[in-house]
Amino acid sequence: MSFLSNLFRPKSIEPTQQNTVESNAKEKQLLFIKNSLKKLLKEEGYKTTGNKWWKVNEPFFNFIELQNFSWNSRNSVDFCFNFTTGLTSDLKNLNKPTIHDGIPYIRESYFDVTKNNYWSGANGYHIDNTTDLDKFTEHVLNDFKLLILPKFNLLTDEESILRFYSDEFWGPRVKQSLAIGRKNVRIDN
Repeated sequence: MSFLSNLFRPKSIEPTQQNTVESNAKEKQLLFIKNSLKKLLKEEGYKTTGNKWWKVNEPFFNFIELQNFSWNSRNSVDFCFNFTTGLTSDLKNLNKPTIHDGIPYIRESYFDVTKNNYWSGANGYHIDNTTDLDKFTEHVLNDFKLLILPKFNLLTDEESILRFYSDEFWGPRVKQSLAIGRKNVRIDN
C-alpha cells in the first residue's frame, strides 16, 4: 500500500471504543457550564457572555468569571471563579464588563467554600476523566446555592458591600472607592 493511500484510508475503530462514549475532562467542564451553571446564574438574573456573568444593581454591579488554568489538558482541568463588585460608572462597557472593572478581586474561599473532593483551594475546582459529572455538578451548584449566591446577591447597596468586604485588605479599598465614587484601590499611608 502506498504512503498516500495508507494516509487517507478510513480508520477502523476497535469494538470496545465504539461502545464506550466517555467524556474527557474538558468536555465535562463544558457540559457543566452549559447545562447547569449558566442555567442557575440566568435564573438568578445574571447576564452572560462566554464564561463571565454579571448583574447590575444600579449604581453597583456584581461580576463572576470562570478562570481556567494554563496547565489544563483535555484529561485534567482546574478552574476557579473570580468575583468582584463595583460601581457601574467604572464599567467601560455595560454589555461586557470585566473582572478589572470591579473593586475587590476575590475567589471561592471568601464565601467559606472549603476543601473537598472537587475543590482544592488554591487551584479551585478539579475535573478529570474519572470525575462523576453528576456528583461534581451537584457539589458545585450547592456551593453556589448555599454559600456563594446568598451572600453575593445581597451586595446591592453601599452598606451591604462595606459589610461584606470588611477584611483588612479589601475593606479600606472598597470603603475609599465608594467614598470617592470611583474605583481606587491604592491606599496611601
